[in-house]
Formats: sequence, structure tokens, C-alpha cells
Amino acid sequence: MSRPKSDPKSASSAPSAPSALSESKSSSVDEAWDIMRELVLDNERRREVSDALGMSFARLKALRRIDKAHSTMGELATSLGIDPPYMTIVVDDLERQGLVERKPHPTDRRAKLVETTPLGQEAARQARAILNRPPTELTALPEAELAALLRGLRAIRRDPATAVNRLPEG
Repeated sequence: MSRPKSDPKSASSAPSAPSALSESKSSSVDEAWDIMRELVLDNERRREVSDALGMSFARLKALRRIDKAHSTMGELATSLGIDPPYMTIVVDDLERQGLVERKPHPTDRRAKLVETTPLGQEAARQARAILNRPPTELTALPEAELAALLRGLRAIRRDPATAVNRLPEG
């Protein structure tokens, strides 16, 4: 049985995958993402909080997570995206500093919950205060530019596929 030959005209008129971004839009998207990434990931806050509290940013991240919700070691490792053996090293170090303690799990005798001590709660509070302070570049924006940025960020958070189309003019 022979198969029908494909018709080149019908192949080209079939719906195509979404087109790639135009070169200028792609360049703008790349620049916007680079700036956002730099502001969030590369700003001096990580170094500042590490210096202020005398520990690595990874340990501070773990401490803040523990302070937010007491968890088992496995839950912590999963939520932080690190291997369980490394999680043990981190918690051991935080425990030696008096920032966290392991307590028996109320329903699982094999597991321990990791909780912050009062000293750990204070360190987590200090870390949040430093990390939550907006960068100077953001606070220096004129009100109108800040409002436009906020509209854009809210739109991205709601629906990244159509965010640009819904931004008001102005």
C-alpha cells in the first residue's frame, strides 16, 4: 500500500509553533532578565548578611528555613535542594553555634525535628532585616518608574505568557 505524498502547500499552511521572539524583543528580554538576576542574586546583601552574622550564606539560608518551619533533616535537605549528608554538616555547625537544636519528632521515633533556639531566632531575624532591605538603586527610582516596574513585575508573576500585552500605557 502506498502512502500519499505530502503536499508542500498544505505543510506550510499548517499551524506552526509559536514564533521565536524578534531579535530586538529577545535582546530586551535578555537585558531585563540580566538586570533582575543581578539585582537579586549578585547584589551585596549576601556578603553583607554573611559578614554581619559571621557565617556562610548557605548556613544562613538553612537557619532562616528552620526558623520559618521546624523540619526533619530530610525535609530540610529537600527544601534547600542539598544532599542529606551536607545538610547534616550544616545542622551540626548551626547546633555547635547554639542556633538550632534537634528534638524528638512527636510521631516518628526515628526522626528528629530541627528547631531554632532563641539565639537562632534572633540571628534569623537579623538576616531577614538585612536581606529584606531593598537595594539603593530601587529606592532611588522616581515614583512613576517604580510604579511602572511594580506593574510589570505583578503582571509577570500573574501570567508570564501575556504580561507584556497587559501592561498599561504610560
